[in-house]
Formats: sequence, C-alpha cells, structure tokens
Amino acid sequence: MKDKFDLNKLVLVGETTEASLRRTSEILRDQGLNPNVTIEFISKEQGVFSGYGEISQIISRFLPKAFRDEVWCLNDGDIFTKGEVILRINCTFAVIANYITAINGVISSSSGWATGAKECVDSAEGIPIVNFGAPHVHPNVVGIMDYSSIQGGAKGCSSILGASLSDLTPVGSMNESLVVILGDVVEAAEALVNSGEPELPKVVSIGILGDESEEAKKVVENFPSIRGLKIETPDERGGIKGEILREVRERLDQLGFINTQLSISGDLNPKSILDIIEIEKEWQSEINSNFEKNEMDTTSSNNLNRRLVQAIGIDRYIACRKPLKIGSYLKMVDGNPVAKRGQVPGVLSAGRLNKMLFGN
Repeated sequence: MKDKFDLNKLVLVGETTEASLRRTSEILRDQGLNPNVTIEFISKEQGVFSGYGEISQIISRFLPKAFRDEVWCLNDGDIFTKGEVILRINCTFAVIANYITAINGVISSSSGWATGAKECVDSAEGIPIVNFGAPHVHPNVVGIMDYSSIQGGAKGCSSILGASLSDLTPVGSMNESLVVILGDVVEAAEALVNSGEPELPKVVSIGILGDESEEAKKVVENFPSIRGLKIETPDERGGIKGEILREVRERLDQLGFINTQLSISGDLNPKSILDIIEIEKEWQSEINSNFEKNEMDTTSSNNLNRRLVQAIGIDRYIACRKPLKIGSYLKMVDGNPVAKRGQVPGVLSAGRLNKMLFGN
C-alpha cells in the first residue's frame, strides 16, 4: 500500500503516547523484561471502521518485518458491532508501547466520522450525502475527516485534501462569498458559468441574499443549461426547511425546468434529514395521486418516482460526531492468556480480520 497520508512526525516518533505507557516500557527495560504481547483493539459500541491506511503507515515505521505477519485488521468501511475485535497486533511490548495511544486515537476519531456519515446516509434513504464539514475541525485533520466520511458512505466531500485522499473531485462550485461580493445571484451565476472550471457541473447557490423561489426563477431563466441549484438558506433565516425545498421544486416544474436538480446544504443531522424525507414522501404521494386522476398529463408522468432533492450537504454533524469508544487490551503475554478485570483472558474470536498489508 502506497503511503498517502501525511503523518505528523511527532506521532511517528511516539511523542503522542500517554506518559504512563512510556514509563511502563522504561520500567520493564530496567527490569530486563521485554515480553512478546498480543494487543486487541475492541470497540465498546457499533460503528463503521476507518483508519486502515494511517494505521498501516504508523505500524510500518516501527514494527520489524519479523512481526508484520502478526497484524490483523478490519477494512475501511466495515461495519463492526459492540465488543468486536477491530485490530490485533502481536509483537514485543517495547516495540508497540509508544504507539498504542496513537493507533487507538486513529480508530476512535476516524471511525467516529465514518459512523456519523453512515447515520446521515441511512436517514437519507438513497439521496447522496456530501460532507461540508471542513470548516468545523482543526485543519490538521480535515483530510482524514473527509476521507473517513467517504468510508461511511458519503458520496463527496468539500476539502481538496480529503477528495484527493479519496480519489474524488472535491464538491462545491460556488461559495457564498461570490454572491455576497457581486451582490446579485444572477451576476454570480454568470461569473460561475463563464469563468469557472469548464469540466465541473454548474450548481448555483440560492437563498443567500434573497427569496429562494424568486432567485431560482431568475437563475434558470437566464441560464437554463446549469446542472442545478443549491439552497443555502442562512441559519439566521431559519435554515433549510422542507417546505422551502418543495416550493422551489414546484416552481421549477411549473416553469418547465423538471430536470434542474436541487441540492441543500446546512446544519443538518439524521433527524432533520428524516423530516425532509417525510416531506418528500408527501410530495411524491400528491404527484402520484394527481397522475392517477389524469394519466394523460405528461408533466405529472415525468414527475413520477423523482426525488425532491438530489443531494444533501452536511455542515457540522459528521465533522463534529463524537469519537467512538475504543479500548486497547493486553490479551497474551509470552504465550499466556491474560486480561484485566472485565475482559476474557486470551484472544477473542475474530474471523473477519484480515492480515494487514504494508507498503514497505
């Protein structure tokens, strides 16, 4: 596996470890002890695994090749259950001690972001989820956060680094600043269409300065070939609401722009996504009812089985989703089963683990 994650060198030299682990290693060294140990990383809750690439790179820097056949792990995107073994490492304690903390943290944070993405994906019932969480985390972890959201099922992310790590094109063709600086959504749309990257789909943001329906009408009438509109109602004006989305969709349909896609972006979460899905179901039910009343109405026919929204952008929920509770446990010492209170001594059954691959 080619190294693609930019790891902090302080992590690679073991400076992010807990001091107690460093001191334990030093005490054992003074005692002339360096036992062979098996450490299992076990989840205390269900989630989606992410962090394989980073863990592989960290381990490849400190683990002698003689032990590399003794590292077993889930794959990115795997769904694990409470109590399941996520990662197992067998080596000497002195080798692993300075990196247990970092490995545990990678799994905890990355899997938390992946799990947050899956929660949104599950609520969206097939509507693509896009992660716009980059402004809400420290820049040192933006790429990993976005990458992890893709492992959890998000179809896109906004940061350049996160998209690069995921082999995707970053999402987002128009920032609200373009509309604010130019002072008019039509002027902003014209600038996007004429000056933006030609290969990118043109999606114009509406609701930043004016009424969403009125701005939608102006934009599509002036630029009928654009891919879609993204509703970005400010939080100060109530944020994204399903009723506004439905109003814009119906206005576009009345104008004949049935194929103009709609997306939304805002401070959404699984619950608010479910609310939008319920509004969509009501909208689809009314369309089906109208079609049954007049089967010759081609406009109604074209509306059958359509989605009210073609993409949902998540501002904070994924980025700010709490880390998963992951524990690292000594399970074997020099071939003898061990465990602290509350754990079963010896390695647990873990048939889904695969031998970890290393790039060097």
